[in-house]
Amino acid sequence: MLDRREFIQRGFAIGGLFALPRLSWAETGKKTPGARTLVMLHLNGGNDGLNTVIPYKDLNYRILRPGIGINDAQIRKIDGQYGLHPALGGFENLWKRDRLAIVNGIGYPQPNYSHFRATEIFYTAQPEQTPTSGWMGRAIEARESTKPLRAVALVKEKPLLLQGATNGIVTMTDFRQFKLPEGARETAEVYREAAKMGGVRGEVAARAIEALKVANRIAALRPVTGGFYGPVGRDLGKALALLRSKLDLEVIHLSMGGYDTHANQGGQHNGLLGQLGNNLRSFQDQLERAGLGDRVVTCVFSEFGRRATENLSGGTDHGSAYPAFVIGKGIKPGLHGKYPSLEDLDRGNFKYTTDFRGLFAGLLTDFLHMDARAAIGPHTPLELMA
Repeated sequence: MLDRREFIQRGFAIGGLFALPRLSWAETGKKTPGARTLVMLHLNGGNDGLNTVIPYKDLNYRILRPGIGINDAQIRKIDGQYGLHPALGGFENLWKRDRLAIVNGIGYPQPNYSHFRATEIFYTAQPEQTPTSGWMGRAIEARESTKPLRAVALVKEKPLLLQGATNGIVTMTDFRQFKLPEGARETAEVYREAAKMGGVRGEVAARAIEALKVANRIAALRPVTGGFYGPVGRDLGKALALLRSKLDLEVIHLSMGGYDTHANQGGQHNGLLGQLGNNLRSFQDQLERAGLGDRVVTCVFSEFGRRATENLSGGTDHGSAYPAFVIGKGIKPGLHGKYPSLEDLDRGNFKYTTDFRGLFAGLLTDFLHMDARAAIGPHTPLELMA
């Protein structure tokens, strides 16, 4: 008769994909409420918010951006003051369909301009500390669940955002990583026999069997290709395949690189935003066609924005506040938060107007129904859900 240590060792032997759930979870029998998934898309490198959401009526915009400023005739105007970058036709479509919320002035006190440290701050929601767990990892840990798989990061290494949760977190780049190795059938049979025993051993074995079933389901998936292009499109195709598989994931994490535009920003930024907007429009369209529109919200964020003034290389340097985006069917669309002043700058950088922790707390509280205080602390949640 196998004890729990032996079960765990066998579980890790199956590709190292799943850790068995804590015994306390198996014993409580509590189920995770709802079946909603938050897709977190990190624009890695620091997106230039001023050329993404453009205050075209503000004369300071032309003063700050004489070379790389967007021509007024090309701006996709969304109201009498603000417009989107011309490459963001996908976002304009989402805006007109009430599927896009723009959260202005995202930041925090005393911003850090290092990619590594700023990313660490956004992933942990603790600017004053150097913690070892992420805010989403803490949120997952705080809510009991018997599900073998709760979050997937479509990156090579587990992001700090998801650190802290003891189980149910998988990092992957290819569904074939879930193909079970030789000997898995024998191990599964051991679990099935043990599950008949009841008690703690039976509960642990039952959870292991569920993990094997999930692994088989994921190994059989194929990324959705229609309507997507480029690296971020390929990842969104994988995310859509996972969502269609009804695994009831709570979080999917993605990253899109290339936003560190120190030089020759114009063409590079245009290409990046074109991919971003078009792919996310397709993602949202396909979610709704699959009947998943009410169950998925996408949050697009960066580790920081860019400086207000352009540099001598036709680009922008590391900055502070920027606009984040929330996309979904059940959101409160439109502009949220105050756009930072283009005149009242802090040594050339925007002063933040919306604490990023309020944005993340709002998504946890109102969409995922998770304990935001346990994950982020006493920050007022931003109300973004209808």
